[in-house]
Amino acid sequence: MTAPVIDPALPLHAAASVTPEKTDGTAAVSWRRGLALSMLTATLLALKGCAISTPWPRLAPAQAERGDDLVVLVLTRVVVDPEQRNEFDRQNSRVIASMGGHPGLIGYAARRELLGDQGWTLSVWADEDARAAFVRSPVHRTAIAESLPAVRGAEFKRLTLARKDLPGNWDQVLRLLAEPEGRRNYWD
Repeated sequence: MTAPVIDPALPLHAAASVTPEKTDGTAAVSWRRGLALSMLTATLLALKGCAISTPWPRLAPAQAERGDDLVVLVLTRVVVDPEQRNEFDRQNSRVIASMGGHPGLIGYAARRELLGDQGWTLSVWADEDARAAFVRSPVHRTAIAESLPAVRGAEFKRLTLARKDLPGNWDQVLRLLAEPEGRRNYWD
């Protein structure tokens, strides 16, 4: 049995349904190439909604007597112009690399779509003064200035809550960010 010849004018998903027309061996190579391209396309489409993130904030467990201590939780969602994604990612990496040295930081994480245009951040601060000092820091201010042209829109939410009530994973963060109360939106 000979493998089908792939008509280059056919869409990739139709490649496996083409009937054989040649018997010189090139048909099998073309068929395998078409199948590989179809599988790659399907994989890329499946990855469109997938995201990667830094390790989840390694927050020290709230001790029973400190679980009610109030902390400041900051959540962001950014939609980035794909044409300018590299500069945005470079600036975001610089900020993440600087996070550990900020006084009052309790934990942080960042997440982005593999093939999409969205990214999210989460940071937890001991108090509002620590959060504000970070926002005024040179690395954060430079990152905002340099990456702003890439940003199509953003959402921010800042909450003060008991440490024991912090979200435990990205699903919880995304649900919290989706709630309209206290959310600020900035879109082009």
